[in-house]
Amino acid sequence: MPSGGQKLVLLHLTDLHFGAPESAGHYWNSEATELRLAEHNRRGLLGSLLRDLRKERFEPDLVIVTGDLLDRGSDAGVPLAIAFLRALAEGLGLPVTRVVITPGNHDVLRAGEPEGRYALYDAIRSGLYGDARPPFPPGTPPHRRVDHFEHDDLGVEVVSFNSCEELEPSAKQEHGSVGVGQRDYAEEVLRATEGRGLFRVAAMHHHLESPVGVVRGDYSVMDDAGAVRRWLAHRRFHLALHGHQHVDWDDVREIDGWFLSITAAGSAGVAHYGRKDWHLPIGYQIIVIDGPTSGRRMRREYDPQTMEWVAAGRGEAVQTLRFGPAEEAEAEAAIERPRSAPPAAQKTRFAVHLEHVERAIQSQRASFRVHLACLGVAMLIATAIALYLSLAPDFQELPSWVPPAVGFALLLAGSVSLPRQFASYKETVDKLRFLQDGYQRCMAQPDDELLRLLDERFHRLI
Repeated sequence: MPSGGQKLVLLHLTDLHFGAPESAGHYWNSEATELRLAEHNRRGLLGSLLRDLRKERFEPDLVIVTGDLLDRGSDAGVPLAIAFLRALAEGLGLPVTRVVITPGNHDVLRAGEPEGRYALYDAIRSGLYGDARPPFPPGTPPHRRVDHFEHDDLGVEVVSFNSCEELEPSAKQEHGSVGVGQRDYAEEVLRATEGRGLFRVAAMHHHLESPVGVVRGDYSVMDDAGAVRRWLAHRRFHLALHGHQHVDWDDVREIDGWFLSITAAGSAGVAHYGRKDWHLPIGYQIIVIDGPTSGRRMRREYDPQTMEWVAAGRGEAVQTLRFGPAEEAEAEAAIERPRSAPPAAQKTRFAVHLEHVERAIQSQRASFRVHLACLGVAMLIATAIALYLSLAPDFQELPSWVPPAVGFALLLAGSVSLPRQFASYKETVDKLRFLQDGYQRCMAQPDDELLRLLDERFHRLI
């Protein structure tokens, strides 16, 4: 695959937050719009996800779920998580060994004896894999809870790290960690595949850095994030996937001549409480590895109004990834590729944005018409008042110039803002027309720079 041949397709899910409906932690069983429908008309996370993957013709080779399978350590979420993961593998036609999971902070019990803190996660892990993967031996310390998945047939290996190793009250550590001990242990594990040239993926729950240019600002980044990034690059990991704070984003770090691509998906299942302050959608991502130095990620988000998955609306729905030897990655990125028509998913996003723009133009027109109508009514009222003042017996003693002056003053008061309103209307409509023309151009011929500008202005105006 990455060394030549067929592409590798990864389905990345994170922060599912399974729990009992009454706990209101899992979106799909407590808040989803479809819960208003009869039960047989609800797709749920599993049904809607499988349907979207089929519709978009995504055929994942691997599924990677980066933690928070449960919501706040919910016992009730354990059988739900197991059922979902096994049914997802079956629906995709994959063995359960093609599903990679990692623990998240919601999966680890903070109180009680240390040996029992991973009981819920271990129950999910055993329920998912059964005899396909042995359980961790009793008493396994947190820093040795590393899962290694080798898939020579796909040309890839995935290391599932435990970034929750120090999440306990005595450590006063809340931001996750993949410490020296865990990294040393992972090095021992990786010796088994040394020299095979496999594409290396790291999966963990906590942030490896603070995203730039996205909506949240309260990021919980690992205290040893810089050391972990350097270690991953030096051990020739190409891709690092994580979740934790429900924000979808990506970045590429060049570390000593090696590109490490770091990417996170939005939460596929957390309820409103974990998204409302930052207006974050439910989401997932597909990552396509095109070769040893390049790939793409397709960002999907759930629209609660249409109850369908759509192309992500903030930023580009399809983004380029770079990884591996920096010189090779930069040389490949510099190759001029002929532009082709945008994919169907991106065209759908353009159509949705165009519809929003057209509605906004109609709304501006309607508002301006209402303002003109109000001005017309004000003119009629001013004229009526002027006539009344000039004809009513009680006001006969007023000088003759007073009634028209009063009417003119009222008319002026009603129309003084008209030039400003017209200028504002024209400026806004011109900006919306620019968006409309730009998206129509991008539908016919992709232009990444124009699209970036359009999306930035779209989210500012609409």
